[in-house]
Amino acid sequence: MRTYLVAFVLSLVCSLVLTKVLRDLANKLRLFDAGGGRKIHTRPIPRLGGVAVVLSMALPLLGLAFWENDISRAMWADKALLVSLLGGGGLMFAVGVFDDLTDARAILKLGAQIGAALIVYQSGIQIEAVSVPFFHPVQLGVFSMPATVFWVVLVMNAVNLIDGMDGLAGGVVVLAGGTLFIMSVIENNVLAAILLAVVVGGTMGFLAYNVSPASIFLGDTGSLVLGFLLALTSVHSSQKSYTLFSIIAAMLALGLPIFDLGMAVIRRALAGRPLFSGDQHHIHHILLRKGFTQSQSALLLFGGAILLEGLALVFIYADDQLSAVAIAALAPSLFIVVRLLGYGDIIRATRRQTALSELDGQVRARCARLAALRAALRSAPSEEEGWAALIEAAPALGLDQLVELDLAGQPLRRWATREDRLDQVALQSLFSRDLPLWVDGAQVGALRLSGHAEAQLLEPVGELVCASVADGWAGLRSARGPG
Repeated sequence: MRTYLVAFVLSLVCSLVLTKVLRDLANKLRLFDAGGGRKIHTRPIPRLGGVAVVLSMALPLLGLAFWENDISRAMWADKALLVSLLGGGGLMFAVGVFDDLTDARAILKLGAQIGAALIVYQSGIQIEAVSVPFFHPVQLGVFSMPATVFWVVLVMNAVNLIDGMDGLAGGVVVLAGGTLFIMSVIENNVLAAILLAVVVGGTMGFLAYNVSPASIFLGDTGSLVLGFLLALTSVHSSQKSYTLFSIIAAMLALGLPIFDLGMAVIRRALAGRPLFSGDQHHIHHILLRKGFTQSQSALLLFGGAILLEGLALVFIYADDQLSAVAIAALAPSLFIVVRLLGYGDIIRATRRQTALSELDGQVRARCARLAALRAALRSAPSEEEGWAALIEAAPALGLDQLVELDLAGQPLRRWATREDRLDQVALQSLFSRDLPLWVDGAQVGALRLSGHAEAQLLEPVGELVCASVADGWAGLRSARGPG
């Protein structure tokens, strides 16, 4: 236990010193997170705090690795853990720094996360079984690889997405890391425990500068690496025992960020929004919208996180019956939380906003097409050229079934997509309009238009097309002169 305490204190002290150094350096170099948009801060704040956290974790581990004792020998002997830390952790650190400096694309970050997760799996640290109450450990078999990759990517994204308010991500990492530390000590997994000790120490030192009002942010460097380490240590410990320690218990320990990520995916999917699109409807945003301050919101969320950490500990200490009760209690609790936070209203409002935005874009496109048709008709050198322009524009205007132009003294012009069935089958989804064609106050013919009703965006589309045709034919008559 003394080694854990020494590692924790060293990482804490290193973080207190290095975070201040990195903050001052970032201010000097003007490496800021500008704020605005979907972010809640309004002034530029440095966001390289994650570099300080990673360094404060790495320094005690390096010292421990070259200090001859049982833990250092176990560390050097665990090749899978070393490969995962250096390969997967190094990859996430590099991508995080790159993103903090340049704002990397989401697809690049996701690809790097999958790559880091595959390194963990290929090194030999794998989710092979999951403990479920009243059942023997469930062996995953061929699903071990997708389960491992999914878990590592899930935790990294969960920690990354909840990093949206002063002190929130760091506080959640400390609580979850502390709970996972207790689990690892119970399982006598000294390597996972030592890693979690430096995770908690390094993050706590950073929090001294990140609580509201924050003077430095964790950034993607910190959130991705911390998420990776939490996922890695939980999988590493789950391999040691299928009974006490389980990925299910780890999911409870990380319940708050996982819940926030899950709701983000659900609401975006139900609202028809891209899954990688950003918004201000994360759980901390919702609390701020309801009138809570940043400090009050953080306290509420930390309270919820502590309850979940308690459930995780209950899960590993209790028998199957009590564990099942603890898990079953989550379902109604989650339902109540979702209702209180108003996720249903948010999803409905987002769906309306998305639909109206799409409708606005489509209407604008139709109006532009109408304007182009009018211009083409006015500039057409002949009535045949005008007719060609009309039938070319018809499908884009929702007139995708029939266009007939009947001019006095001229052959009927007819274009139909289903000539053989149009007059034989009555479909309620089709609309048809017969419109008189007036030029210079005299009716010169008629225009018949037909299309699918669901394709109509502009109610008077027929009248608008008819007016465009009349305008074009008036231009043709003027160009030909009298007679």
